[in-house]
Amino acid sequence: MPARRLAALTTRAGQAAGAVWRDPAGPVIAAVLLIGVVLRVYLTVRWHPAMVNYSDTGIYIQDAASGGFSDPLRVVGYGLFLIPLHWLTPHMLLVVLAQHAMGLATAVLLYLTVRRCGAPRLVALLGMAIVALGGMQIFLEHSILSEALFTFLIALALYAAVRTSQGSAWWAVLVGACLGLSVTVRGAGMVLIPVFSLWLLFAVGRVTRNEALRAAAALMASLAVIGGYIGWRHAETGLSGLTSNGNWNLYGRVAPFADCTRFTPPSGTEGLCDPTPPDQRQGRNVEWYVYIGDSPAQKLFGPPYQVSPDPDANEKLGDFSIAAVRGQPGDYLDAVWQDLIRIVDPEHPSDGDLSYNQFMLFLLHDADLDDRNDFVEFWRQVYYPGDVYHWGDINSLEDWERATRVQGPFMVIVLLLAAAAPWAAPRGSRRPGLLLTATAFALLVFPIATHAYDARFVIPALGPLFAAAGLSAWGLFPPAVRLARDARARWT
Repeated sequence: MPARRLAALTTRAGQAAGAVWRDPAGPVIAAVLLIGVVLRVYLTVRWHPAMVNYSDTGIYIQDAASGGFSDPLRVVGYGLFLIPLHWLTPHMLLVVLAQHAMGLATAVLLYLTVRRCGAPRLVALLGMAIVALGGMQIFLEHSILSEALFTFLIALALYAAVRTSQGSAWWAVLVGACLGLSVTVRGAGMVLIPVFSLWLLFAVGRVTRNEALRAAAALMASLAVIGGYIGWRHAETGLSGLTSNGNWNLYGRVAPFADCTRFTPPSGTEGLCDPTPPDQRQGRNVEWYVYIGDSPAQKLFGPPYQVSPDPDANEKLGDFSIAAVRGQPGDYLDAVWQDLIRIVDPEHPSDGDLSYNQFMLFLLHDADLDDRNDFVEFWRQVYYPGDVYHWGDINSLEDWERATRVQGPFMVIVLLLAAAAPWAAPRGSRRPGLLLTATAFALLVFPIATHAYDARFVIPALGPLFAAAGLSAWGLFPPAVRLARDARARWT
């Protein structure tokens, strides 16, 4: 490159950087990212190489150590993600560092997505800040758990979708690839494929040839990734589908209230009926029916982490669950509603799983609670035998996590603002606002409708939720200012 051209590019870059820094939002944005980096570095120094007390960590490491596809209940994309990192170095610290980098990248992607909507920098900062600074987000990045990877893929898909709607067709393929990969990491990603496809189809308000081609490209890319995963799994194991035991999740949703005196269980599923009246059952938690050996399903089909001797077990679990929903729609809706309340009030009683407090207790202190840590430690020794734990004092970070939880009245306000984004955002930002809102609410509701509430499942939705809320507030704020000025003028 000629020296003159290089000098010109350098000058323009310096001018652009200076303009950003002179903007009052520039230092704030830099401070948010810097604080996010400091929090992650501090946690890594105080507690390394990773947080490994939560039981799912052992399952993910087992997937990686077994070459993938060892878990019949979950998709194993996260376990496959661990394998190439293990090739580079067989230490969990590399995984944690990669996930912290993805967390910050997720924050930046959400910022860029909202900026692409035409929003001011401070508006775009909202979605970025909740990811960069959220305590639970940081703890999940520091764990051998799938949230950091899943959240990053969703943020990249959102950015690519907005770029696609602005005329760049090749971004549609990236949208589909990210969504397909998200499904292999967390099955809940499946709900986003129709959400994004429909949004791309109507991105300009009507179906045109270009929009149809872009929506089709995204959909085909998603299906290609998922199909490749299913084919790979079949080649490795001889098993079909994304999972072999996926319907256990829906069974767990309905089992606490399912009353076979109120519906006819499909043939072959009679053993799933719990004769104890629902209000007298000890196992009112969704997870009890999935993971405890005395549950009707485990007695009939064996544990969910093994392929059942009954080749039709997964189909029967699904048939029974659908029959229970159809026979007791009110009870199903009530169970879902009680879990939805926990998005605002995590300690609200329901059949769902862990609140923030309960999850943090398991994540940090589970070694003193039960023997599930033995399973995690066994697979850690197999796959990361050279790692040495250092569990230091992180009380200040635990306080930070509690202080940055989004719950209570604050969560109600954010939910209402996000829900209003498709109408309240400035006109040019309403369609992107719709995508952000639909993504956030799909990620919040779908896991609850098909399995249960869990504090972990809320975190991936927070970035899109705050981004949508920011667009809504941006649209509502100028009218509010005008109303206040008019009112003051009338009274003076």
